[in-house]
Parts: sequence; C-alpha cells; structure tokens
Amino acid sequence: MKRGFFRTITALLVIAGIAHSKHVMGQRELDIDEIHVIAPYEPSISEAFKINLDPVILDTVAVDMDFDYRIEPRRAFVRFDPEPITPARMRGEPLEKLYRGLVKGGYGSYRTPYFEGFYNTLRSGDYALGVHLKHRSSGEDIDNFPNSTFSKNKANVYGTRFYNNHTLKAYVDYSRHVLHYYGMPYMHPLIGKKDTNDWVWDPFGGSTRQRYELLSSELSFGNKTSERARLHYQTGLQHQWLSDRYDGNEHQFRLHGEIGSQVKADPFGMMDQQRFTLEADARYFYHQNLADTAHTGIYSLQPKLHSKFDRIGFHLGANLSVEDDRGNMILRTYPLAGFRMAIIPENLIASAAFSGGLKKQSWQELSKNNPFVTPMAGTGFSNIRAEVNVGVHGAIGNHFSYNLGMRNSHIDNFPFFARLRYYPDPGMLPEPVQEAGFAPGQPFYVVYDDIRQLNLSAELFYRFGERLSMRVRGDYYEYTLDELPRAWHAPRFEASFHTRYNIQDKIILTADIFGRDKTWGGLYTEGTQEVIEFEAHDFYADANLGIEYRYNRRLSVFLNFSNIINDEYERWLGYPTQGFNFLGGASFAF
Repeated sequence: MKRGFFRTITALLVIAGIAHSKHVMGQRELDIDEIHVIAPYEPSISEAFKINLDPVILDTVAVDMDFDYRIEPRRAFVRFDPEPITPARMRGEPLEKLYRGLVKGGYGSYRTPYFEGFYNTLRSGDYALGVHLKHRSSGEDIDNFPNSTFSKNKANVYGTRFYNNHTLKAYVDYSRHVLHYYGMPYMHPLIGKKDTNDWVWDPFGGSTRQRYELLSSELSFGNKTSERARLHYQTGLQHQWLSDRYDGNEHQFRLHGEIGSQVKADPFGMMDQQRFTLEADARYFYHQNLADTAHTGIYSLQPKLHSKFDRIGFHLGANLSVEDDRGNMILRTYPLAGFRMAIIPENLIASAAFSGGLKKQSWQELSKNNPFVTPMAGTGFSNIRAEVNVGVHGAIGNHFSYNLGMRNSHIDNFPFFARLRYYPDPGMLPEPVQEAGFAPGQPFYVVYDDIRQLNLSAELFYRFGERLSMRVRGDYYEYTLDELPRAWHAPRFEASFHTRYNIQDKIILTADIFGRDKTWGGLYTEGTQEVIEFEAHDFYADANLGIEYRYNRRLSVFLNFSNIINDEYERWLGYPTQGFNFLGGASFAF
C-alpha cells in the first residue's frame, strides 16, 4: 500500500517538473534552430587508474640463467650440377722473335775503330749462356799532346743454370786498357799554367805508356727469392787480378753470403710481416808494386731485422767490421737503420736511412776512378763513420716520375788526386823508379783527408710509351775538409740531360748533355807541404747527339757526334780530353 503510494507521488512530481520546464523555455525563443559541436571524442574518467605503456616488474629475486648446450655439426649433402661454359677463343700475342747474335762496328775521328759483339742463347727454362766482346781505340793524338792515344778491349763469358728452386751463376771477364801519361808537366821554377801548349816533355820516351789488365771471375749459388719466401740464401766466391806494365799486381778474394728467414709476428701483434737477414762478407787484398807489398782485408757481419706494417716498413741492425791492416786488427761497429713509408702508394714514398762502414781504396778502385794514377799509389781504408740518406720518390700520372734525395756523410781517409812538381834531376828519384824508367812527374798521386760531404740530388723522368723518354738530373756537393785547402777535381755542381725519340721504329734520335762546375787541382813539392793550386777547368757543357736508322729488324746504321761544343776541358789537371769527334757505323742481328 505504502509502496504504491510512493510510486504515485514520484510520478506526479516528475510530470510537474517537465511541465514547469516547458513553461520556462517557452518564455524565450532562440536565435538559431540547431547547434552542432564538432570535436574529437575524448572520454575521461576522473580518478581512474591508467596503464603504463612500458610496464616494469620490480622483483628482488635474481634468476641465474645457466645453459648446457653443444653443437653437433651435420654435413648437408647438396647436389650442384654446373652448366657447361662455352670456351672462349683467346688470341695471344705472338712472342717477339729473338736473335742469338748482334755485331756493331764503326769508325770515327781521331782514327777511332769500334767493334762490339754479343752472342746469347735463346729463351730457355734451363740455362742462359752468352759472350760479349768489345774494342775501341784512338790512334791520333790530341793537339800538342803526344802519346795521348788509348785502346780498350773487353771479353766476357757468362752463364746461368736454372733449377726448380735454385740458380747457379758464373762469369769470367777480361779487360785490357792501354793509355799514356800524356799530361803536360808544370816546369820548375813554377810560374803558372801556360795559355798555349807549344812545348812537349817526354824524358823517358815510350815509358809513359801504361797497360792495365784485369781478370775477374765469380761463382754464385742461391735459391729463388721472393718477399713471401720463408727462407732464402745466396753465396758466392769472387776473384779479381789486376796487373800493369810496371810489375804491379793486386789480387782480391771475396767470399760473401746472405741468409734470411721470416720471423713470427711480434708479441704485440702490430707488424704484418717481419724478416731477419744475416749478411757475411770477407775480402782479402794482396797488393804489390815496385815500392811496397801489402796484405790487407775487411771482414764484416751485418744482422738486420726488417718489419712491415701496412704502408710503413723499416729495418734495424748493425754492421760489425774488422779492418785488417797488415795484420793489425781493428773492430769497428756501425748502427744500421732505415725507414720507408708509402704516403700515397706509387705516387709519394718517403724514405730515410742511417748507415756506416769500411771501404778499401784498392789499386783497382783508385785506377778505375783515375786511370792516370801512379802504380805506386798508396792504398788505404776509408772509414765511413756515418751516412744519412733522406729522400722522396714517386710518380705523377702515368708518364712522369721523380726522385729527390739528400746524403750527408762523414768519411775518414777520403782519396784525392794531386800531381808532383817536376824533378830537374832524375837521379833524385828512388832507385826502383829509375830502374823502371817511369816518369813520376806526370801521373797522379793519392792524398787522403777527412771530409764531410753534403749531396743534394734531384732526378726527373718522363716517358710517353716507347716513343719518347727524357731524364734530367742535378747534383750539388758541399765539402768540408780537415787539412786540404780544397776538394781537388771534385765539382760543386753536376747536371745531365738525356732524351730519346723513336719515330715509327725507323729513326731513333738521342741527345745527351753533361754539365760540370769548375774544379781545381793541386801540385805538390816532394818532401814538403808546399802546394800550388790550378784551375783544371771552368764550367763546361759536353753535348752529344746520335741518330740511328733501322732499315729492318736486323740491320741498322748509326752516327754519333760527341763534344759538339769542342771544349777540350781537363777532367784531370793537365790531361785535356778530345775535342769534337764523331763515330759512324752499322749493326746487324743474326
């Protein structure tokens, strides 16, 4: 009853409220009929708990993951049947035809005959043999310088035997050089060098003639080496015998060897490659002339460690040398070090080296440098205390290359050549010299001094295929001497230029120019320290031209012009060279 009553009252109140609301809204009319609200639907529930997008579970219990696993490899059998490839037809370049022999001959001014011949085996993987013969002489004197003729002869036989991994080499070489001590003496009393050579002096006639005969032979054996070879070795035995017209003799015996092996990587693992080498060299010299007999030698051992890392390579080692001077042994030690870095591979490579060593100034070495040296030349040892070499080399493009360098040396007992003042009375000469009838006022003697030498060099090379090539080189020297007033016969500047142009493999043109700064020579008085200097030559340029016409692959003719400027400069004090001369001839291959 009550429940029904309350429901009835509630319904009446709701109806009354609705009726009242309509009555209120009906008292004011709206300006528009409808209102639309456009907005994203963003439902929100206040005080609601929101779930984190990256839930994190905080747990204080740590679980150690411990797995026990193993891998069981199983071979997978895959069948692959390649499709056959059609073979390509290659057209190889034919091998160039080789000829066994070549002979060249000609004749030129100053009554100069010339002959040269070669004969060799053809391509072979087992051996290579050959022989070489050469002759050149001059039968006409330089103006106002009698007995200035000369002749040079050479005969050489050589051979190589190839094995699977080894090579055996041998050669025998004989050379004969005949010349005269034709240099004009400086008369006593000494006033100065005459402007014109209108007089001659030959007190002993034909005794000014000198003849050098050199017989050399060598036998060597070793394996074929490469950078990747684990072990390499080379050994050889050499003998040289030099004699002259005045009973001079010199024997040189040399036994040398080298062994090298790869070294395991360094403990730090920094180097890509390491190699250890050990060089051993023993040289014995027996020299005898009219005044003296000497037994000397040099025995050296050079261990080195070579390392390479990427573009950088260097070596460290030592040179242990024993100087044997007539049984008096002196041990000398020199450090060896070198560095090389390819800053730009093949284009810019820098290098530096520090070294030292002993050098024997033997009679053969001295006469090769200056053939007008006296047979009684004093041999000795040059001690290269330290030598520093620094340089850069590389290429620019495909045609141009360069080489720049600097060498600074400190050398004890460096040889220079000087002449003696003329003796007016031959009876003042030593008896052995009188018996030989030798004129000591004309050849050169050897004077030693301690020097410091600085050499700056630059070399440029251009090559355009096989057609054109050019080479330019310049050297600058600076000398500091302890006792001598000047570095005799040593220029401060030298330059050379060479070019070769091939025109259609038919005409070959060559040009050579040699330039040399002025040099000085010294004249001593026997038994005193008095010395007078003379200018041997001023700056000169020796220009040479050559032309060769190839009729075919076997026959060609040539014509060479030398000293075109016709400057009879004195390379050695009092010994002028030939002026303008030419040589023409032909060559034939068979």
